[in-house]
Amino acid sequence: MRVVWVRLAAATAMFLLAAIAVAEDPAAPVSFVPWKVLIPGDPPVKAPLTLFWIPASGDDFKHSELLFSRPLTAFAAQCVAMQVIRTDDVAMIGKLGVGGTLPVAVLVDTDGKQVGRADNERGLLRVAAVERLVRDQLRARESVLDAQLDDARKKALAGDRDSAVSAYRSIWDQRCVAPRKGREAQKELKKLEAGVRSVIFYFFFRL
Repeated sequence: MRVVWVRLAAATAMFLLAAIAVAEDPAAPVSFVPWKVLIPGDPPVKAPLTLFWIPASGDDFKHSELLFSRPLTAFAAQCVAMQVIRTDDVAMIGKLGVGGTLPVAVLVDTDGKQVGRADNERGLLRVAAVERLVRDQLRARESVLDAQLDDARKKALAGDRDSAVSAYRSIWDQRCVAPRKGREAQKELKKLEAGVRSVIFYFFFRL
């Protein structure tokens, strides 16, 4: 079994090398997802979000449509880690709370808490279901950050600069998952810093 999965990991590496070549052509129709096979006993990668895929078998892995997906590849660029769990990794499967028929995909946050799951349909795990799982979670996080941005702006307008700065920095720290929100927070931080410099400049020359 170990030999099979090592071969699959090597095959995945070949896919990724091919992806580099394909990426040079913007019109390329294929997008290889950067899956990494987790070796039993090794700790999973630490990321804001991690998508775990547990195929039903080595053959299921090799023929799955989850190997090719533009949305999943794009999500990987937003700090969503992609990891494959081997069917013989009983400890990790148990930790994820996976029961029933494989294949299955599980999405967890940075603390390892499950935030979503996509089950198979008649033995097939559809890439569209997995894409929707990740997309919905990223959108939910953006909604939360929108609320935090509004709250930070209110604090800034009320003169509570320290709280506003702290809130904007918290949003900026999540820029990989939500790049647009991160840029908005960075812009507001620069405004606050510019305001402080103007006040210091004004009082310095009044002395």
